[in-house]
Amino acid sequence: MNRWTGLVAALILAGFGIGVSAQQAVPLQTELLAEVRLLRQAIEGLAGTNARVQIVFGRLQLQEQRAATATARLDQARSALDDLNNRATQINDQIKRLEALAEDARLKPEQLEQTRVELRMMTREGERLETERARLMTAESDAAGTLNQEQGRSSDLNRQLDELERQLTRPPR
Repeated sequence: MNRWTGLVAALILAGFGIGVSAQQAVPLQTELLAEVRLLRQAIEGLAGTNARVQIVFGRLQLQEQRAATATARLDQARSALDDLNNRATQINDQIKRLEALAEDARLKPEQLEQTRVELRMMTREGERLETERARLMTAESDAAGTLNQEQGRSSDLNRQLDELERQLTRPPR
């Protein structure tokens, strides 16, 4: 601060021609010009860093949205898979019950035929659910992979922010 004060005072005195000779003014002007250049470089450096910070923050916001979307997609896939697993368990329990009923010798022929028809329908439904389960497991796996990628990108952006923070807190050269 004392250096700046001295420079400003010298400039003022030089401007008014008070107490500064022409020989003293040339080195003072050279020193002042060097200071102005350093100040300009510092301002340009801060402006560049500020722009980088804004870009990284913008990317971080977008990345957070993408990660939230990926998380929601994974949650949705897991929920659908859980629902399907519950339904498949019910169908399998019903198939076992119908199989046991079909082996009951006390059934009348029309009851036995009705049980067999229901058993075929439940078996087809179980097969359909197994196909759907495979699809949902693939969707869950894809969603988990996407979320993992988005979390990796978020980590990269956080590392960039850490580096920018280090640059901003580093003492000037």
